[in-house]
Amino acid sequence: MRERIICFGIIAILLMMSVPSAAAESPIVLDEIVTLSDIDLGIEGAAIDPDGKRVLLHGADGYIGMVFAQTPTIQVELIWSESQKLNDASWHPGGGTAFIVGEDGIILRYANDDLSVTLAGERLNYGQTELTAVAWNTAGSWAYVGGDDGWLWRVRAEGNGGLEVHEIIGRGSSLITGIECHDDLMICVVSSAVDGIGIIDRDHTLTWIGGVGYPWSDVICPTNFEPTCVASTTSKQIGLILLSTEGAAATQMSINDIVGVDGRFMQLTHQYDDRSLVVLAPFGLIEHDISNNATYPWLDNEDAQKFDTTISGDRIVGTWGTEQDSGWIVTSRGTLIEYHPSKEREAIGGLLGIIIQVTIPLVILMMIFTIAVSFSPKLQYWVTMKIGSEEEKRDAKRIAHRKAKNKKK
Repeated sequence: MRERIICFGIIAILLMMSVPSAAAESPIVLDEIVTLSDIDLGIEGAAIDPDGKRVLLHGADGYIGMVFAQTPTIQVELIWSESQKLNDASWHPGGGTAFIVGEDGIILRYANDDLSVTLAGERLNYGQTELTAVAWNTAGSWAYVGGDDGWLWRVRAEGNGGLEVHEIIGRGSSLITGIECHDDLMICVVSSAVDGIGIIDRDHTLTWIGGVGYPWSDVICPTNFEPTCVASTTSKQIGLILLSTEGAAATQMSINDIVGVDGRFMQLTHQYDDRSLVVLAPFGLIEHDISNNATYPWLDNEDAQKFDTTISGDRIVGTWGTEQDSGWIVTSRGTLIEYHPSKEREAIGGLLGIIIQVTIPLVILMMIFTIAVSFSPKLQYWVTMKIGSEEEKRDAKRIAHRKAKNKKK
């Protein structure tokens, strides 16, 4: 009978081990393809407006375009006559305008009302600095602009069509790779190629909080419901930055190595709520959830190759979400690819949930039962009488009778 009880325990362990894994394949599938042009557009990035309706595209040779987030087949090519590479864009919190920055110290202003693109201010303010990052603060009162050699400024429009410009004191000396402002707190976060992670407070004071020497590639603050931002490095680290209204000194930062991922971390994009996507090269994505500070498979390059070998060789320059697990990918060539969960995976996910809900409690009960029987002679006798063989029952009765005699003595 003891062997049978041990067998129950082994079965419980095997049941636990047999719960299927959900991470064997990409959680999403690629679907519709939209080609913006017959030529390579050299797109560098995509910025979605605060309402989640319009996506501003920008890139090489002065390219600027706009598509509608839900129906990207509708596109508007915006007119700009010069040919500088445009590296980054940021919408004003009001959603009516956006700044676009790029080579030769250029800052452009896009206006939604008339779809115009104009030069904002004088380039003399920045010399020949290549501007690589821009972000509006929460109030929309100032935009922060960064570039090569660690240059940082705060800028805003003047009534005469120019820009008011102030240099940020305390800058580093390496390329500014990203700037992101939290949607609720008056705090912005800066990522740099070597100098680490910096915090800009409401008084425009820059404080470097750590991560020096890591090759930071981007930073994002996914949601206003959490005082947390995420930064990534090209050497596969994720930095979690816990902001504090008490100042930069109270800000906490942790850095984790991400293992088991093929590819180079390139940039970060927002997917849904507190979830971000890490863009990989070659073509791939992983998901990061700030609630758990954990990363998950999202789109594997092998699955992208199975979908389309040409697209899988492109460079992802941006994504935007349309639903919880759906959205669009933008490539440098100007190809848009829709993604969403597969119907098969949704079905498997539902079945997996049922299996887990049933199996785990059953396993726990079986293990408790096994342990209890092993340590309780009375319970072991009762179980033997219920499910034991005739020989086991006779042996159990003899043992019980012998113990009863010994007690009388």
